[in-house]
Amino acid sequence: MKGHSVGDIKNETVALCLPVYDKVDHRAWLADMMVAMELGRLFPPENLAVWVCHKLPQPHAQNYLVQSVLTNRPAYGVTGTPLVAKERPDWMLWVEDDSVPPANAFELLRQHADPVEKPVMHGISFDRMMPHDPSIWKVDPEDNKRIVPIHGWQDNTLYRVAHSGTCVMLVHTSVWERLKRPWFRMQPFEPGVQGMIPCMSLSHRMRQADVPIWAYTGCVAGHIGEPVEVNAEISRGIHAQIEARVQK
Repeated sequence: MKGHSVGDIKNETVALCLPVYDKVDHRAWLADMMVAMELGRLFPPENLAVWVCHKLPQPHAQNYLVQSVLTNRPAYGVTGTPLVAKERPDWMLWVEDDSVPPANAFELLRQHADPVEKPVMHGISFDRMMPHDPSIWKVDPEDNKRIVPIHGWQDNTLYRVAHSGTCVMLVHTSVWERLKRPWFRMQPFEPGVQGMIPCMSLSHRMRQADVPIWAYTGCVAGHIGEPVEVNAEISRGIHAQIEARVQK
């Protein structure tokens, strides 16, 4: 891993978090198991926790999972294995139930993450539905109250972003202490604030607390939705066609 020795990584502790909102597609579940196996290869058993939240609606599934990680014991609707090495893990690897991340997602994200400067590191995914926007967003240069998808991103590149979807993300657990609770929300949640889906509400909380949000485009996760292949070339091609029509 870039910038980290194997010994350094083995001394860290990690919680793998798997929110299950309804049922899991077999492709996502197999991907989850590959991620878990790779973490088992990297870490001794006492340095690894695994938490699964079963069939709770959003945003309760997300919030109870985070609570389980921070308290190191299962909250309502959560099962799994707590951490043995210490009271709380250093890192949380979050994988959604409709996401297909690479098996080495932790290594890909951890090589660039940092507890202070880059405590939140997302992989990149795409919206499940047309036009398959990328999951990384920036502040609109023409309206700083809006955020827009980043369509001109480069492969294997770090971006500081205003928002990213939570298909796969690595978060240092100290971040949660800095955020206003509840960490995840759904609309309506606060007077005068536009309703948000849970992943966007988390980014909103992070921006409120001046927590830097980063994304690494070298960690690409599939997002199970419509039965189409979704990748960078398709997403860019779709938006090139849209731009061409708009300019006519």
